[in-house]
Amino acid sequence: MDWFEKLGFEDNPFSSDAKANHTALVKMDPMIEEIIYRISSGSMLFIESGEGTGKTTLLMIAAKKFGGSRNVVYLDCDILDKKLNITHVLQDKYGMMGRILNKKPKDMIVLMDNVTELSKLNTERLKYYFDQGYIKSIVFTGTSYRSAKFSESLRDRIGNRVIKGPKINSDDAVEIIRKRIGDSELFNDKLISKIFKMSGSSVKLLLENCEKVSRSAAKKNRKRVQLADFKVLMSDKNDMV
Repeated sequence: MDWFEKLGFEDNPFSSDAKANHTALVKMDPMIEEIIYRISSGSMLFIESGEGTGKTTLLMIAAKKFGGSRNVVYLDCDILDKKLNITHVLQDKYGMMGRILNKKPKDMIVLMDNVTELSKLNTERLKYYFDQGYIKSIVFTGTSYRSAKFSESLRDRIGNRVIKGPKINSDDAVEIIRKRIGDSELFNDKLISKIFKMSGSSVKLLLENCEKVSRSAAKKNRKRVQLADFKVLMSDKNDMV
């Protein structure tokens, strides 16, 4: 039996899987509306927000809204090979024949997650396919638009369409966890706030740390996280010093 089953959950409630947890977003409704509007109008835009704040989840929502894999290309720039070829990505929507016939789809939506830099070649390809109508819209995400190594011509196309994610506070952190655990009494609000503070206000670390203390409670056959479980985080923090 997995640790989360011992606590009464069917799945890990603190998973960072963007596809599985899009309903757990907090303060993101205005951003979702803005992103959908910008994609519909055929724009390039950049979503700027800290690590673990839901950027990938926003892209998953957009992908679903605009027809999934039929019309959308999702690329995680954190794990992509540096030899990424945007041309091949578009041609592959038609399979092997796409490359053989140099066939590319029209009005595609390209979602580029965790992007910090683009090669000169891919920058030129993106601009060309965008200008020629092969790509309808491009959405980039990253922690800092200012620090992203984009060409000036690409920045010109993005313009002022930089959408900044909201700052998450302690009350938001409590809401995030409550959305994930439902009516469970696994945590009290004070402890969630304490873990959030220790996580440096990072939602990603908040989820990871909530999982750690929950595992500790499950290991001790307890249904509620206690201060003793919180000490697991303190121990980890001291080991890093």
